[in-house]
Amino acid sequence: MLKKHKCTLSLDIDKTTQKKRSIQFIIAQLIRKACLISQDHPNTFDHYRSDTAVTAEQQQQLFEGDSYVIHPLSLFSLYWDGIMAVLNVLHMCCSTFRLCFIIDYPHPLHLHKTDLFMLFLQLLALLDTIIKFNTGFFQESFSNVVMLRKQIACRYLRYKFWIDFLSSVPLQFILLFTGSNMRRFHLLAHVLPLLRIIKLKSTITNLHTVVKIFTLSFMWHRSIHHLILFAVSMHWSSCFLYTPVVFTYYWTGSVPKGYNTFLKSTDVDANGDITKFSICQRYLQALFVCLSTFFGTGFSTYKVNNADEFIIHSCIILYASMFMVYTIVFLLKIYMTQYNSTIRYNGLINQVEAYMQQKQFPKPLKKRVFTFYTYKYENKYYKEDAVLDCLSEQLRHEIVMHTCNRFIQKVKLLRGLAGHLMGELMSYLKPEEYLANDLIVRAGDIGDCVYFIAYGTVAVYSLKGAEITHLEDGDHFGTVAMLMKDSKRIATIVAVEITHVYRLDAIYFRQYLMSNKIIRERIETLASKRMHVTVLQDEEFRRKQEKKWEDNIVLSSHDFS
Repeated sequence: MLKKHKCTLSLDIDKTTQKKRSIQFIIAQLIRKACLISQDHPNTFDHYRSDTAVTAEQQQQLFEGDSYVIHPLSLFSLYWDGIMAVLNVLHMCCSTFRLCFIIDYPHPLHLHKTDLFMLFLQLLALLDTIIKFNTGFFQESFSNVVMLRKQIACRYLRYKFWIDFLSSVPLQFILLFTGSNMRRFHLLAHVLPLLRIIKLKSTITNLHTVVKIFTLSFMWHRSIHHLILFAVSMHWSSCFLYTPVVFTYYWTGSVPKGYNTFLKSTDVDANGDITKFSICQRYLQALFVCLSTFFGTGFSTYKVNNADEFIIHSCIILYASMFMVYTIVFLLKIYMTQYNSTIRYNGLINQVEAYMQQKQFPKPLKKRVFTFYTYKYENKYYKEDAVLDCLSEQLRHEIVMHTCNRFIQKVKLLRGLAGHLMGELMSYLKPEEYLANDLIVRAGDIGDCVYFIAYGTVAVYSLKGAEITHLEDGDHFGTVAMLMKDSKRIATIVAVEITHVYRLDAIYFRQYLMSNKIIRERIETLASKRMHVTVLQDEEFRRKQEKKWEDNIVLSSHDFS
């Protein structure tokens, strides 16, 4: 297997910059490199198919783009988008939590620790907005990246800027810091950060890109996607349960009673008044209610007294039903992906069973057919030719060498063959499977190939029927016929157990093995020994048969007398 290429040519962009090596220059150069398109970005080769194309894009960015504009496939973009993806999820959860669970009634509005955390998230979101003005974008055809600030700004202002900006302005912190008690303005300040929810799709896409660094598995990507959706959905639904009370509080200044009767307390006066319960109690109880809804138990055990609360519950039930349908489809898709080869194998076996039933196979034959398919496919069916045909010759060679490595170590005959010839020879080996008592080679037939035993056991019988020996893993047979002028087999080979062999046709046998002096001598020596043993066994078998025949004649004469 070839090692990864390490280029020794100088393709660094330093040639295009000044030679002065001051600290400011080094820092500026590092920043500039971080903003360039990088081969280490997981999506780079989805758009640029070669290193040359990536280098050309780097040069175009340097000479035609504005200074310090960030390429969307740069390392800076990768790391920053990954960080912002996590922060956006926290922003979406924290903003809804602050709105629905932190109620200052009957005290005046004041700052909480959650407000400080929200301030931190919103300041980073504002920084992200500034960075977006300096990040290039793909045109619709994905054939070109725009790296000019004017075009970037026009596009950003036209599409996503207002959502990003309004959800990032720390208006709630400003109102609380200035001491404003206008609750309706506070409600607006709490609602604006909820606009961040619109960025959920792009957030998950950025998380997918980060996950590609660690794995390309479809199941991992989809599982992470679904888990994030489930966690965010559960959190939002838990918050959504309290919206009638929260909106009434911020609109009128008072907390209505009679809502959220699933909150239970030993204090009768506390029932129906959410301010009598701690934030932890309210959140955990709401989470339990939403979990019961998502998993099918519903709200039937909870009494609803108000129309607006009934609408909220109905929306949650409807969303939960749709989400669980989506979950079932997702799980089915994961199952189909994971066990696709097993499902296809079962389909193949059903076809084979229907065929045998139509042809009225006897039970012993059916059993042998099933045994063959079980052994050959190991309960997983795939089209090997279709998998290998699209690969390059080098990859196919590596795969063959990997799959046949243990087999090569077993076969003593092939020792001493050059590595490149071994790889070529392996590509001409054809795998075959035989069940117990299957006839592989018949004595007297014309031999046009040689067999190598990968695993299994075969019995060798002479032309007259004498059992000569057993051959096992790593042994070979059929070479004697290749050396005979008439190319006839001198022995019959029968499988003793399920046996996997590799067949090598005569033309490749002569091309790769007989052309090697050491291997040819090894073959001739072993063939001569086998022929000698076969002749001796045949002679001994003939004498035993004659003696047995004479004994039978004597017994017959005695019985006649």
